[in-house]
Amino acid sequence: MESKYCLNCKKELTGKYCSGCGQKADTHRITFNNFISHDVLHGIFHIEKGMLFTAKQALIRPGTASLDYIAGKRKPYYNVFLFILLTIGLMLFLKHFYNDLLINQGRPLSNDSINLNQASKTINNILSQKTKIIIFLFVPFAALNSFILFNRKKLNLSEHFIIAGMILLGALILYTIGNIFFYLDLIIEFTNTFTNRVGILLTFLIFLYIGYGYYNAFGSDYSTLGFSYRTLFFFMLIFIEMSIMLFITIGMVTNWEFGEITISLF
Repeated sequence: MESKYCLNCKKELTGKYCSGCGQKADTHRITFNNFISHDVLHGIFHIEKGMLFTAKQALIRPGTASLDYIAGKRKPYYNVFLFILLTIGLMLFLKHFYNDLLINQGRPLSNDSINLNQASKTINNILSQKTKIIIFLFVPFAALNSFILFNRKKLNLSEHFIIAGMILLGALILYTIGNIFFYLDLIIEFTNTFTNRVGILLTFLIFLYIGYGYYNAFGSDYSTLGFSYRTLFFFMLIFIEMSIMLFITIGMVTNWEFGEITISLF
């Protein structure tokens, strides 16, 4: 449809896109071929392209990518926090599907809760139901800590949220890749020792990645010693903050009568 005015907001057109709302000037009539080739396929591949680019940036250069985004280079990126939600959903789906396959093979779950006491079961139920909230708590804690410790770039707290979100996204992608790796256990059964070692290695890699993400963002602003002790304080604060949150949660569930508690976060 050719028109001198935007069909969406009625503003006069001066180029290929409306200067008022951003809609394309060439708004075609919807036909079956056009609907399939443009609205469906173009929309799917456009989203996929943005997601792949964002995932790559989050894994390879999370700090620099965050600074680019903060500086205004936002068009190629998929919404980081929506991507985090999608990744958490995929991560939980892979974990639950893996457990279902284990049950179908007649094998016990590694986090079998049959022998847990009532308090442990209640806490694990709460944590499993609130997994997204618990994971998302990394963002405000990390943003506040980096705002305090890495302040030479004069970024505001909201901009530190972007950095924390990009780093959390990369960590979740790594964790999801780890979940996919454990599917090999369904073909070649892993020993408990091997499983534990892989779990420890994955945890170490995620901590290493988080440190790398902040080095990628702020490493050039500090000496090696200055960045190292700030990173150490960063992890100490994260540990203290998450421990306090967990302590309060357990206290509320057990009516502040702490006993033997077994916790499975995922």
